[in-house]
Amino acid sequence: MRNIPENPFAPRQYGELVKITERVYLFRNIVNSSIIIGDNGVAVIDTQVNQMMARRLYNAIRTVTDKPILYAINTHYHWDHTNGNTVFHQQGATVVAREMTKDFMLNRSPRQEAFLRSRGFSLGEPPFLPQQTFPHETELDLGNQPLHLVHLGKAETDDATAIRVPAEECIVSGDTIMTGSFPIFGQPVMNEGLMANHDWINTIKELRTYSPKCVLPGHGPLAQDPEIELLLQIESYFLTEVRKHVEQGRSLTELLAEVEANLPDWIRSIAEVWGTPRYAILRVYRGLIDDPEPGWQHLKPSAIPSADTEELHQKTSELQEFDGYRETAEEVAEGNDFGLAIAILKTATEKYPNLPDAWTEYANVLTQAARTVSSVLEKGDFFVEARNAINTALELNPDYAPAHLLRGYNHILSAYRNGDETDTGLESIYKALVCGLQDIKLAQAYFCIGLAHRTNGNETLAHEAFTRAIAADARFMPAQLANMA
Repeated sequence: MRNIPENPFAPRQYGELVKITERVYLFRNIVNSSIIIGDNGVAVIDTQVNQMMARRLYNAIRTVTDKPILYAINTHYHWDHTNGNTVFHQQGATVVAREMTKDFMLNRSPRQEAFLRSRGFSLGEPPFLPQQTFPHETELDLGNQPLHLVHLGKAETDDATAIRVPAEECIVSGDTIMTGSFPIFGQPVMNEGLMANHDWINTIKELRTYSPKCVLPGHGPLAQDPEIELLLQIESYFLTEVRKHVEQGRSLTELLAEVEANLPDWIRSIAEVWGTPRYAILRVYRGLIDDPEPGWQHLKPSAIPSADTEELHQKTSELQEFDGYRETAEEVAEGNDFGLAIAILKTATEKYPNLPDAWTEYANVLTQAARTVSSVLEKGDFFVEARNAINTALELNPDYAPAHLLRGYNHILSAYRNGDETDTGLESIYKALVCGLQDIKLAQAYFCIGLAHRTNGNETLAHEAFTRAIAADARFMPAQLANMA
């Protein structure tokens, strides 16, 4: 039977509620949340990556229980696990975390926020802070459902909390355990995570002393012994390999090249969503060196591909007008040589620095090239460069419709993927329409409006917008695909 490719613009399910036991559920998304049900009420552990997803999580909980939500527990301070706190506080939950977690939410979050925004994430207001804190461990009771909150040791973050649910024989691990894709071993804004002292490995070993039947991880599907063993194997591999090259006196540039070139197949075969082998190498390296400014990762080679200098010269030396740069870049991009296409349009911005079209087309090819990268963090290299280019175009001409369109398009595509708010993107789309669009760009604008409605669950308005997009220009295939779904 011939495989039919999935429609990339079909209605999406944002999060999946997986039943673990009669009283425990895992809400699977780009980040996981856990739901524990007792006789008197419910605890939600980790509150999702944004407030829109937190509301979706709340609605999912209401499909299995109408009991009050008593607690929203944060396993650690990262935004993707705390950004929905406000939603559950508004529903009457008490937000609970370690004292260290609350401190980090105040004092480490600015760095993390800057990092995530540079990766293209839309974060909204800072997460609501914990109301009830504890130093090392504490007990909560949901009614014949005791929860034991405990710091077992350092893991992805220094404040990692695990929640034991003894009546259900399971543990909620937060990001101490991650499954299903290559783990992120610590964000590059803090010197924490996979360190040479094996803290994280020791924390996992401590978790296993409780002999849980299963572990509900911070990312990925349910973890049992094989998944935990794989995580330990990955950690041990990078700790050993990076230390070996540091002890041989290699520079970071040499170390990266050598380790990446010789990754074993079992590492290469692991899917990438957040973390990557490159981030793992950099994380371990930072823990092995003396740093005059602890906390910041000073080198992260860009994921944006480069071009051969001679080939770039051959493609651009005889071009006399911007249209020639655009057409040449389009031709090269059709052959999937995005490094060369990006370089051609970057050259165009240098030759025509006052032309909004040059900056917008440069941003457009960066957006296209981001699709070739799996990790959401690596995609950020493209997004931040594209955002800067769009900003430059709009500084040159605040009413330049294609730049507003591209800004809105990028925001709405991200919202569609992540279940986030669409209002910010729609504002840019409507601005582009006011400034004036024609033909395929007009079709793209109505497609974006339709995708925003689809993200928000209004299929009637979505199909109306897709139909208008097709009427504006039937060649715009994304609208055709979206309208078929």
